[in-house]
Amino acid sequence: MEAILKNLESTSELIAISQTEYVKWWDEGTVDRAFQWSDYCEHIYKRFNTNPTIRTAIENRLRQTNELLRRTFTEHRDFTFLDLGRCRDVLLVSLLKNPACPCSVIKVILGSFKPNDRCGDGPVSMGFSDLPGSISFKSAGEVLRATNGNRRDTRGLCVEPLAKGSILREHIQNLLSHNGNESLVSSLLDSLFQPVSDNSAPEIIAGVLLSCEDFPAHDVTRNFIFSWLQANPNSILNMCQALPVLTLTELAQQSEGFWLAYMGILKNWALALSYDVTVGEWVASEGSGVPFTALTEHFRSLLSSGHSLDRETLRELRELKEGDGGFEERGLSVWGDVLSELSTGQRLPDAANIL
Repeated sequence: MEAILKNLESTSELIAISQTEYVKWWDEGTVDRAFQWSDYCEHIYKRFNTNPTIRTAIENRLRQTNELLRRTFTEHRDFTFLDLGRCRDVLLVSLLKNPACPCSVIKVILGSFKPNDRCGDGPVSMGFSDLPGSISFKSAGEVLRATNGNRRDTRGLCVEPLAKGSILREHIQNLLSHNGNESLVSSLLDSLFQPVSDNSAPEIIAGVLLSCEDFPAHDVTRNFIFSWLQANPNSILNMCQALPVLTLTELAQQSEGFWLAYMGILKNWALALSYDVTVGEWVASEGSGVPFTALTEHFRSLLSSGHSLDRETLRELRELKEGDGGFEERGLSVWGDVLSELSTGQRLPDAANIL
């Protein structure tokens, strides 16, 4: 029993450290071990929650440990017996709320965020009590298990990147709430887009931006990320190449700057097309742009947004067509053919409100 009490004492000390500036020295191995100890605490809670004698012994040891920690860390938050049952959530909240938490640790958290294999009998957190609106490891895990991680919402993203985006949003919001941390947020975003074999950064960043819609207080986070994206055109290109069309349309509705950058990319893709008279189609050179049908779907989504965006997009397309000679014959202007394709089976915005 003494060994268990000692382990719980050590874990409560670890939780306390995660709330301090000393977390800046944590690395991937430290984070992994911290969450392993958190799993251990949840197991102890599950095993001894209904045993009054052992529970009392654990509560007494935690009380003593908290008293010692309060002397060392002035802003220490007591770690209680009930916290054992949601220890991973407590640790995650501590890291997300800590401005000293390094970018590498946040990347590890996002990379290791997977559905739980077990539900446990302890209290299930349906959101962080200290961080309203976030999705905890357990609650998000249950959602992902129920959907197999494949369900897409109306904006085109799967549940998992939306959950990861919610986690990252909270950390960025907390960083930006402290003056002078803008460079830390930029470094974090830079690190997420560093080339890796499985780069999920575009979906995660989209998850951050889409989750901000439900939290008006997080407009600062959304505006900062959009500004960062506009200063990093390669990142916007990565997003346009990786994200579903519906998601890109939603982001374009949120930010005029993103729409302008998105339109610039679509224009480049269109200019990479050439008309092949032998097959009667616009084709892309190998390794550049997107097929004509895919290009059209991007514009179709923008024109179906039910937003002022649709009229601005149509105005831009018509100006591009006129600048290309205004030809109606197929194969003479990619813009003329895009508009022709879009007008098939789709009612375009009222021209009287555009020209």
